[in-house]
Amino acid sequence: MKRPKSPRSRAFTLSFALLTLLVSLVVTGTALASGTFKLRSTSVSEVSGGWHIYCDVILARPPSIAHPTLKFLFTRTVYFERARVDNNPNPVINRTPLVNQNPSVESLEVDFADAAGKIWNRTHFDFSLTRLRGYEAGEYKVQVRMSDGTDVGTPTYITLNGDNDIIDRRAITFDAKNPSMKKVASGVDAGPSHATADESVAAAVPNNGEVVPASSAPPFLSEDAFKKQPEEELREHPKGCGCEVPGLGPAGVTFASGALSALWTGLGLSVLAWRRRRARPGDRG
Repeated sequence: MKRPKSPRSRAFTLSFALLTLLVSLVVTGTALASGTFKLRSTSVSEVSGGWHIYCDVILARPPSIAHPTLKFLFTRTVYFERARVDNNPNPVINRTPLVNQNPSVESLEVDFADAAGKIWNRTHFDFSLTRLRGYEAGEYKVQVRMSDGTDVGTPTYITLNGDNDIIDRRAITFDAKNPSMKKVASGVDAGPSHATADESVAAAVPNNGEVVPASSAPPFLSEDAFKKQPEEELREHPKGCGCEVPGLGPAGVTFASGALSALWTGLGLSVLAWRRRRARPGDRG
C-alpha cells in the first residue's frame, strides 16, 4: 500500500514548481523583451570605399514611435593586414586578432512603419559603413541596442572584405659588394675612395655644397639714421655781455664797453682823492 505524502513534502513540491515556473517566465520575458537581430549576410564586399549591410530587426512589441533610434555597435576583432614580405612579389594577407577594442557606435533611425502609417514590431533595414568613418577590412562583432540601453537580440559577427593599406615588412640588408650599396658603404665605413660622379658634381658647387645666402640683406637701419638733423646741431652764441647798442655793429659795442670801463675808473679815482683830503689834519677846519 502506497504511503501518502506528508503536508510538508507537498508544500516543498509546490514551492519548487512555482519557483521553476517563475524562472521560466523571467527567462522567456527577457528573451521577448530583447527581440531579435539578424544579418542577411555575414560577409560583405567593399564597393567604392564602403560596405552596404542588410539586416532584420524584430522587437518584442511595436515601438512607441515610428522611427526610434537604435545604436549599432561595431567592435573590431580581427584586422586584415596587407604586407610586403621577402621572396614574394605580391602582398600577403595576415589576420591579426585584436583585443580590448572600443566599439564604433552608429546611431541610426530605424523605420518600423509601413506606407499606411501603421507601426510594426519588425522591419528590414539597410545602411552603409565607410572608410571615412574609420572602418577597415576585417572582422567585427555587432550588437544592436535600444535608446534605453536594452540589447536587441544577441551579438553577431560580420566580415568586411577589402584591401587595406600595404605595410612593408621586408628585411633591410646592407651588402657592400652590391653596386647599389657602394655609395652608402664608401660614405660610412669603406674609407677614402676615388671620386665618383656625385662627388664631382658636389665639387663643382661652390662652398663644398653648403647652403649659403645668395645676397646680403639690407641693413635694419639706413645710413641716414646716423646723420644729425638740423635741430640737433649745437648753435654757437657770440661772446660778450650780450648787450647791443642800437645802430652800432660789433665795433660800436666794443667802444661802448671801453667807455663805460673808463667812466667807472675815473669815478673810483675821484672818490679815493676826496677821502685822502679829508684825512689830512691841516685841512680840517
